[in-house]
Amino acid sequence: MNENGGKKDTSWFSVLLFAVLIVIGYWGWHHYQKTPEPQPEAAERTVSAAPLAEREVTVDKGYIGYVTPINDVSVRPYISGFIDDIKVKGGSEVKSGDVLLIINQAEYKAQLDAAAASVAQAQATYNNSDVYYQRIQKAGTRAVSKTEIDNAKASYLSAQAALSQAEASRMQAEVNYNYTIVKATIDGVVGDVALSVGDYVSPQNVLLSVIQYNPIRVVFSITDKDYLDEAGRAEMFEGEKIRLKLADGKIYPQAGEFRYADNQIDRATNSIAVYADFANPDKLLVANAYVDVLVEKKYRGIVVRKNLVCLEPDGNYVYVADGDRISKVKAEILSEYGNNNYVLKNTFKPGDNIVLDRMNSQDEAGKFKITLKSAAAAEEKN
Repeated sequence: MNENGGKKDTSWFSVLLFAVLIVIGYWGWHHYQKTPEPQPEAAERTVSAAPLAEREVTVDKGYIGYVTPINDVSVRPYISGFIDDIKVKGGSEVKSGDVLLIINQAEYKAQLDAAAASVAQAQATYNNSDVYYQRIQKAGTRAVSKTEIDNAKASYLSAQAALSQAEASRMQAEVNYNYTIVKATIDGVVGDVALSVGDYVSPQNVLLSVIQYNPIRVVFSITDKDYLDEAGRAEMFEGEKIRLKLADGKIYPQAGEFRYADNQIDRATNSIAVYADFANPDKLLVANAYVDVLVEKKYRGIVVRKNLVCLEPDGNYVYVADGDRISKVKAEILSEYGNNNYVLKNTFKPGDNIVLDRMNSQDEAGKFKITLKSAAAAEEKN
């Protein structure tokens, strides 16, 4: 009885275990065969972008320059003597040929008169010798000896030489006499006149200076890179304007005219001097004054904020949006514009928009919702 009862219990337990295993197996099979539910897609990121609008802008490159006269004449006398009269004072405007001062003329007038008298005497001697020599020649060797003819010829030639020497002395005396009147050799402004009537002067003395003020020259230095950019043109500074900012902050009304660049680079500053001339009718530009030089250059391109341009070792890049995609494209910087912008060469495709938000290289693979703003949003007003 007990033996049969134990067998029945064991059989029942085996059946129950088998049924449980079947249920577990079916549940597992059903679980793994079910189609997985779709996962929700990541939300699109919204970024701002602005159209790439090409336009013409004027860029000012600033340099430090100084004013210097084109001509600066230190006036010295050619002769010595006492000053009789002073015709100018400091700050006087003079034209070439105007009288500046007069040195006492009495001594030089006497020398001129004496030289003129010597010329008259030599002229008389020459005329007499000439007449006598002509007469001897006409008489011929039948009337006079050959020795007499030779002597007449020698006297004639000697008188001719004496006349030439007397005329040269008179011309020298006249030059010295004319030098008693000291004249301006250029148009300009007279500097300080520290002279008095009665002062004794000689060629070793600088009497005063005359500085040309119109036009006047400004010298400024540009970097070697800027020089190479300019040298690559048909003519340096072609199509550009050279302007000046004065000490009071005002822009000088006259534009400068480029003259020439120096023939060597300054090793200490790695720059080269440039010379430009400016009309200066009102004498606003004064010699030795420092000025800000602004070289105005026009560019046609796209103005964007500097922080939108990635400066990398292999080049410069910006992020652009086309539809819902964003890509990193190369950008060529033409110039800085103000303090916070670049001017980019327009190498972009039609329809490209520059991304205004901060991006990184991983963002190129995703999709974005683009919010368009005005083209002005890409530029920072300086």
